[in-house]
Amino acid sequence: MSRRRTSLLIALAACLLVLSSACAGGSSSSSSGKADGKYRVALSMSYSGNDWQGEAANLIKVAAKKEPLKSKVDELKVFVAGTEAQNQISQIQQMISSKYDAIIIYPISPTALNSVIKQGCDSGIVMMTYDASVTEPCAHNVTFDQKDAGKVTAEALSDLMGNKGNVVLITGVAGTSVDADRTSAAKAVFKERGIKVLDQCAGDWAQGPAGECMNRFLAAFDDIDGVWAQVGGPAVLDALDAAGKPYIPILSESENRFRQALLNPAYTKKGLKGASYGSPPWQGAAALQMAIDSLDNGTKLESTIDVGYPFLKQDQIKPCKDGTLKDMKSGCNTFTSKDVSAGFMADWYHEKWTGNITLDEVRTGKVAS
Repeated sequence: MSRRRTSLLIALAACLLVLSSACAGGSSSSSSGKADGKYRVALSMSYSGNDWQGEAANLIKVAAKKEPLKSKVDELKVFVAGTEAQNQISQIQQMISSKYDAIIIYPISPTALNSVIKQGCDSGIVMMTYDASVTEPCAHNVTFDQKDAGKVTAEALSDLMGNKGNVVLITGVAGTSVDADRTSAAKAVFKERGIKVLDQCAGDWAQGPAGECMNRFLAAFDDIDGVWAQVGGPAVLDALDAAGKPYIPILSESENRFRQALLNPAYTKKGLKGASYGSPPWQGAAALQMAIDSLDNGTKLESTIDVGYPFLKQDQIKPCKDGTLKDMKSGCNTFTSKDVSAGFMADWYHEKWTGNITLDEVRTGKVAS
């Protein structure tokens, strides 16, 4: 074969390789949106129906529609699987088949989703969880030390109870890592402090079930000295009022109405003592932004990304004047508003992750016009 003919064949092969690569690149960009710098994202919620989940989802939706993410997110599709792990697994399998660039997950189980999450990672999808975590190493868990939250809150309540007496527990959604970690840590503290746990009840992180739990406790026991609630402060207050019972020390999450009660003389003069901690609803919005940063800039993400959590003693609660963004930036942590539900979480604001999202946008999930 002549040297000239060999050179022609090499050149032809190179041209065919370029054409093949161009075709493959075109196919990939049409499914992922990477060609124009935009990405398709799926949100997998294991359950819905309580204030926290609603706020977290709304923050994710609004964050995707406002800069700096608006120009990067081509699509955000929300899936709700309910409390059955298999439903969530099936939905995530559909997301993988649909070739989303990132999947943001509130996992119903720390282990049941591991296999399908690994499938997503192997397909080149950025797999993120928020608040609750999974044990699959390739996932990126945006969360905080849930065991520490259980320990710190139980210690605070024990102090308010004088390290004696009886406590009841209103726990979260059974089976989740969040509920298991917080509850086990709290029980260990109560045992160490000599406080008796009379009973526990799954409040599902919602006011309705939490109120049912408290009513059940009040019907069964006349010697309750404290309430440790993952969520449910407002419902506990209502149950005590309805039963004509005096206020007792209460530990609950960041429900705005509960924080308002801890400042209100109508409650405090009647003996209400308490503390408030938070599982920040902005964790999902943070997970979304981290996923886009990873896709867009190649930012390396750790398996566990600890974002911390707020814990406020009663004298650390600071009222907002009007709940505007300017007001929120001042560091206030509860506000007066007739437009929010009893269980609305007051710690939705974070300067980095949700610093441009207004109260109305959190409530509605829609960007203000």
